[in-house]
Amino acid sequence: MWDDIFIVQGRPCDQVRIEEIQARIGFELPSKYQEVIRACGGGALYERAGKLRDDHELGCRLYLLYGNGTPEGRITGFDLDGYAMELMQRWQMPGWGFLVGLAEGEIHTPILLNLTNPNYPMGALVCVDLECDEEVLIAHSFDELWQRIEANIADNSSDEDS
Repeated sequence: MWDDIFIVQGRPCDQVRIEEIQARIGFELPSKYQEVIRACGGGALYERAGKLRDDHELGCRLYLLYGNGTPEGRITGFDLDGYAMELMQRWQMPGWGFLVGLAEGEIHTPILLNLTNPNYPMGALVCVDLECDEEVLIAHSFDELWQRIEANIADNSSDEDS
């Protein structure tokens, strides 16, 4: 299943590593997100898997999901508690969320997990255009995001069967 979703994967890990990540980032990750990180470490998604929205240019595709590990042959990793934290500071991302992914505009369109912004549900995923400060809610929760990814894969496999 993971090979159908991710072009490049991070590194699978155990619950001890998940707890280490959570301690360093300062909050508990949604359980489905933990499951994904344990299984494959996150990574770069196939275009068909990451399609999120048709009605808006910003945030219409999840390009990368941070998690754990540096894949072979890459100089940067997918670590939430390393590279993602570094990018948040370097690019001065809004402090109300935590960087969990990138949309099509890559670092210019981070996807943040909402921690404190009252405009969105706690745990919602919001795509932010750092160049124009535009925000788009892409999922009310990580579970909703993952259901969309799974539906994209199911839709594509049924298209291929036709």
